[in-house]
Amino acid sequence: MVYVKAKGAARPIEEEEITAENVFDRPDRTSGFFPGQVLADLTVAFVLLAIVVVLSYLVPAPLTEPMDLSTTTYVPRPEWFYFFYDQMLIFFPGFAMIPFGAIVIPTVIFFLFCAVPWIDNEPVYEPTKRPFVIMLAFLVVLVVFINLFLAMSRILNFPG
Repeated sequence: MVYVKAKGAARPIEEEEITAENVFDRPDRTSGFFPGQVLADLTVAFVLLAIVVVLSYLVPAPLTEPMDLSTTTYVPRPEWFYFFYDQMLIFFPGFAMIPFGAIVIPTVIFFLFCAVPWIDNEPVYEPTKRPFVIMLAFLVVLVVFINLFLAMSRILNFPG
């Protein structure tokens, strides 16, 4: 039996089962995580795994010719998802500057991301009332896309 105090003496209310219709009526009552949510997560994970397995069977990875150690025309390139990071090596050329562009700047950015909860501790979640986080996210996405575009144009315009 649960008691609710509303203007006066506490009165008992009936225990009811949580359904989709009344789940938000009683925020003090929660539904169990196990086994319902665990089963739903496992089902989604299994379906996604099955999709990946079927796609990997139907669309296999292309194999190219074997490696030729005697070639001098091969230009190594990173995978497409590292193009923006590879562009940092162009911005900081030279033996002394490569560690700065490849290690120092990404490490500083990583620690800034880790510090965002302490830097921006606004109690509201509305994006219009959090200009610092919105500008930070916008600048990060903008820098990644600009670097990606520059690296892709550099690679596509490279002879050979």
